[in-house]
Amino acid sequence: MRPAPGLRPASARLGALATIAGAACLRRARAGFGALAMIAGAADLFACAQEPGPVASPVPEAMVHRLTAFEYANTVRDVLGVEAALTREFPADPPALGFDAVAASQPPSSLLVQLFQHSAESIADATLRSGPARAALVVCEPDPAEPAPCLRAIVEPLLGRAWRRPPTDAELDRYLALVDPAELDAGLRLVLEAALLSPHFTFRWERDPGGPGESHWLDDYALAARLSYFLWSSAPDDELLALAAVGALQHAPTLAEQVERMLADPRSAGFVDGFAGQWLYFRGLDDIFRDAHRYPRYDDAVRESMREAMRRRFREFLVPGRDLRDLLLDTHAHVDAELAALYYLPEELAIDTFTRIDLGPHKRRGLLTEPGLMTVLAYPFASSPTRRGRFVLEQLLCSPLPPPPPEAAAQAESEASTARERLEQHRADPACAGCHAILDPIGLAFEHFDAVGAWRGSEHGELIDAAGELPTGERFADVRELAAIVADDPRFPRCVATKVLTYALGRPLVAEDEPVLEDIYKKFVASGRDLVALLVAVVQSDPFRIRRAQEPA
Repeated sequence: MRPAPGLRPASARLGALATIAGAACLRRARAGFGALAMIAGAADLFACAQEPGPVASPVPEAMVHRLTAFEYANTVRDVLGVEAALTREFPADPPALGFDAVAASQPPSSLLVQLFQHSAESIADATLRSGPARAALVVCEPDPAEPAPCLRAIVEPLLGRAWRRPPTDAELDRYLALVDPAELDAGLRLVLEAALLSPHFTFRWERDPGGPGESHWLDDYALAARLSYFLWSSAPDDELLALAAVGALQHAPTLAEQVERMLADPRSAGFVDGFAGQWLYFRGLDDIFRDAHRYPRYDDAVRESMREAMRRRFREFLVPGRDLRDLLLDTHAHVDAELAALYYLPEELAIDTFTRIDLGPHKRRGLLTEPGLMTVLAYPFASSPTRRGRFVLEQLLCSPLPPPPPEAAAQAESEASTARERLEQHRADPACAGCHAILDPIGLAFEHFDAVGAWRGSEHGELIDAAGELPTGERFADVRELAAIVADDPRFPRCVATKVLTYALGRPLVAEDEPVLEDIYKKFVASGRDLVALLVAVVQSDPFRIRRAQEPA
């Protein structure tokens, strides 16, 4: 049996149980992960022996997903322990359906291919120059008389982690041939560059054992990768690969256990930034600038604090038992010294680092009054009820509207009118009236918050009227009442389920997905709108675990 690929032990819990792993279970481990089978085999012998049933659920043809710049950087960090600095130069994937991972099914441009080459060279150099990274890679010094065992112990685990599955014998032999033991670092540099340039690294390849158009259960390594890129935006860790080695990930309780474990891991920051950062727009704060004279409180430090506050708000729901309605209803805020002035907090509170404070029932409530969100959904010079209303409909209720016509422009600011008055004039234009009649009555609820999310009671000397109504007829006096209406709207949990499933699959949902989405939505609601339960339902669903091979073009 080939030696284990050098992955660190999965966990003390699994290691302690390793001795009870059965031989029949261990025989299912791939040769490249033999020792890991001894660890993972103890996780659940029943799971190890259990085969998934026949594939019955229809799924669309699979797409091959290229790593986004965000996923690429995270993967390099977790596999090699160095920074992929050149990913900052990668061309952005324009989001499709709100997520760049959906757009990443497109082939790479010639520019991106060149950047992959430069990045691989830079990462290889950084790995071999970094003491800790090199030490983790070079686990032995080759014996001049018999270098092969040591070289295998170095190269095999590298390929296994970089490619998210054991290399074949032929692949391993090709990469070992690149290394001259007398010039170890030069050879390892070639191995690193080749491994990082391989489509097995830059793409998330999934094996198709059958013919074109045939559907099949994902093998456990592909399932481990789907799970890790969903919840971490990064490569599988030792425990996932160990479970994959013995076929244990097909067992639904094992998947549920792994979801909770992974959400408790710091790498779940990948889900916070990857999913929530795009769903709730706080990844877009990088591109938001304001005039320093008009908005003196807003600078780079405040912008980063806004993003971190939104991360912290969302992260509270990555533990079991939280009702996601509280994302909209909570009256607390995460505030540091940079944000304290925006909240008009008294100086005697002396807030320095991030602190969770209760704001009470006045003025602010939940996500919809986060300064970061209000900033993203504003013009550089003024608030935007239209953008804010569109966010509620599209991101929280999944009620999309057509894009604005090309001739539409930002409203000219007038010193003599309020936003409500300006929008009434805007709706007089027949070309704009249709959408604005829907969006503006929602967006006006946010008018107490300016273009950087600071609260205000008046505009140009006129008291702000934040009353409005939804297209379905519900009326509200301000954004706090709007938040309560949206939180209780059955479209909200269904919209969240739709967004999560789309992000997890990395593709548009189609008609075949509708029964699955309905089942996931019902489980989510039955759980008390527990986000963790929603994530478990998604990873246990057939579309997440089944792949259909592509038909010939």
